[in-house]
Amino acid sequence: MAWSPELHQIGRIYLTLAIPAFIFHVLFWIQVATHPALRQMSMLWVYNYLITDILLLVQLFVEYSTRTMSRCVSPVIFYVFCAIEAYTDSYMTVLEAYMLVCLNITRYYLIVKNFNISSRYPYILLIFNVCLYLFGLAILLIQTKLFGIVKLHEYRKNGSCHLDYENTKTGFVNLSIVLFIPIILNCYFMAVTTIYVRRSQLAARSQHTKHLQLLVQFFVLYILWLILWAPNVVVSYVLLTIEPSIYTRFGSIASALCDPLIFMFIDRRFLNVWKKTLCRILRSGRPQRQIGPTTVSNELQISVAQQ
Repeated sequence: MAWSPELHQIGRIYLTLAIPAFIFHVLFWIQVATHPALRQMSMLWVYNYLITDILLLVQLFVEYSTRTMSRCVSPVIFYVFCAIEAYTDSYMTVLEAYMLVCLNITRYYLIVKNFNISSRYPYILLIFNVCLYLFGLAILLIQTKLFGIVKLHEYRKNGSCHLDYENTKTGFVNLSIVLFIPIILNCYFMAVTTIYVRRSQLAARSQHTKHLQLLVQFFVLYILWLILWAPNVVVSYVLLTIEPSIYTRFGSIASALCDPLIFMFIDRRFLNVWKKTLCRILRSGRPQRQIGPTTVSNELQISVAQQ
């Protein structure tokens, strides 16, 4: 159940990426909690996406603790953590892939159709949000409990837990659901939105700048997701061995590190909040000069009156 010395070293490298990522996420949520202007329904998919990131980081910390303290953990408790680890990884992958699709669709309607779903139909947006969580759960339950084509497998040699698929075909079907279909949907909506923004350069300058900023933000977010996160998804669903995913996992942790930074430094709303916070910190650090009221002595007043 314990990691080998080599995996212990890799686990420490995981932590060097995961700890800063967790700190950035905490700072991000502190800003959201302390500034009501950031708590908007239009940011629902963004916040849900970042919640999955922070949950995966917590899972990594728990995994590292159970592997390094395996002598103190009973086999039953380890199996429970093993199951949570394997199912959580697959579940969060489904959620993140389709949360990006939902974010892309809402921004498509906002930019191209000039239709703000979050302000006009907030309850429908919440219902879709709940349905997405149920959709990811249904995919796992149908395959594991109903058909039994996905099973939990413990790799006792390296202390890793993973979901095994009945055959390569099942893995490719899951990969299509989790990766290929979201990529096709996102490419379509991004292409249509990009063409619209390029053709609408004669529109109001402020509106065009805002739309361009939203488009660039999603481009950066999605390209990083494809480069850093997608390889780990492909390896997990297609390859039958767990060893390659040990190294591709670096990309998924790096993705969790970059995600809050993308919104904190590209989104103008967060930039304004950071500027205000920085100004407050600088003002609180400076000693404030107190200027007392000026008084004029009676002798000076008499001399002035005599003149």
